[in-house]
Amino acid sequence: MEKYAEIARSQEFKKFKRAKLVFIWPIVILFLLYYLTLPLLAGYARPLMSSFITGHITFGYLYGVLCYLVAWILAYLYVRKARKFDEQARAIIDPYTRKKGA
Repeated sequence: MEKYAEIARSQEFKKFKRAKLVFIWPIVILFLLYYLTLPLLAGYARPLMSSFITGHITFGYLYGVLCYLVAWILAYLYVRKARKFDEQARAIIDPYTRKKGA
């Protein structure tokens, strides 16, 4: 347990944790805003949602389908960045795990 506390107190871990939060929170907020706008628009902007974009495709339908695309794009960005976070976490933890024959 001492190693975990020592790692948590280290400046490099604090920087790592901050960088991770600075990346994750904007993605979460962006997705929630985009996703929760759909029911709001459906309830309060019916003329906009029922307006035809092309052929039989309405703005509401397009917006709903784009929710999936936005989710996949954000997931892809997170997975790409998470690989870098994993490397950084290993670099922070390795010196502590090699200490004292652990």
